[in-house]
Amino acid sequence: MRKLKIVCLMLLLLAHKVSAESSHIQIHGNTMGTTYSLTLDTADISLSELELQIAVEQELNKVNNGLSIFRAESEISKLNLNHGRQAIEISQQLWDVLAISKQVSQQTEGALDITLEPVIEFWGFGVKARDLKGKNRGQLEYARSKTGMDGYVLDNGMIVKVIPDLAINPSAVAKGYGVDRVANVLDDLGIANYLVEIGGELRAKGVAADGHFWNIAILRPEKFSMQIQEVVSLNNMAIATSGSYVNYLESGESQLSHIINPNTGMPVNNSVVSATVLHKQCAVADAFATALMVLDVERSLQIADSLGLAVMLIEQTDKGSVTHFSRGIFRYLPNKEP
Repeated sequence: MRKLKIVCLMLLLLAHKVSAESSHIQIHGNTMGTTYSLTLDTADISLSELELQIAVEQELNKVNNGLSIFRAESEISKLNLNHGRQAIEISQQLWDVLAISKQVSQQTEGALDITLEPVIEFWGFGVKARDLKGKNRGQLEYARSKTGMDGYVLDNGMIVKVIPDLAINPSAVAKGYGVDRVANVLDDLGIANYLVEIGGELRAKGVAADGHFWNIAILRPEKFSMQIQEVVSLNNMAIATSGSYVNYLESGESQLSHIINPNTGMPVNNSVVSATVLHKQCAVADAFATALMVLDVERSLQIADSLGLAVMLIEQTDKGSVTHFSRGIFRYLPNKEP
């Protein structure tokens, strides 16, 4: 699952260093075309660090085997190659991701669309090598004709592809879902305090080594920036950020974002450069963060407030960057008043 890592959007753990005397440990590795890291309290469990890492990576491998479009034998790859309209039984994890995507798409007026795989390939952000030579509007419209969130129906553990050539790319949700699955493993092991991170998407539970909730820094949306934009405090919560300023194509003097507007098939071209969403489920936060990059600031905040979502948007204007907050986010911002 090679959804390119947005380095400048990495959400960084602040001031929670693990000392030699602490029962907290840190585990790192690679997954989904990016990296993962865990900080967790092992005080009440008997597993070794190696045994913990094996358990986590086994779960991540299951997620990749289900959701990675970069694995030819994955469940999603096989589904994309099936061009029939018959009902197909799918795994619980694929059902979860498709159901979350369907719901978030409906809640954001279609701004999230995981069926854009042909369009993503057209722009060179997918599996195939990037080649924009000779591309034209007709080819783009042909790719768009095979997309649409109404192109699949979920029913009783089965999927029916209403559009036979429908190809699904769950990358907008997959990292967050991977975070949730790892968190579930840690919960099952009885670990009460942890921070799980995959490619910048996080889920936290309990407290850090210093006994305080997990403080997470959201970096300023500038390439290679390490300056902090805001700090959020997390407990039993997940956070995901999407942005348009690192993974992009150069086209003349323009930068083409990897995030596609489902209404046009074109890379998003608005003033929003970063969207951060907090939610109990990281997969849901991940999905909303992508969708809110498509909508304008006003509509995004209207949707966030109507759903009670904790959202932070960073907008680039002629006068510089402006940060916008939904009403629901202030409880997580220790240094900010509504």
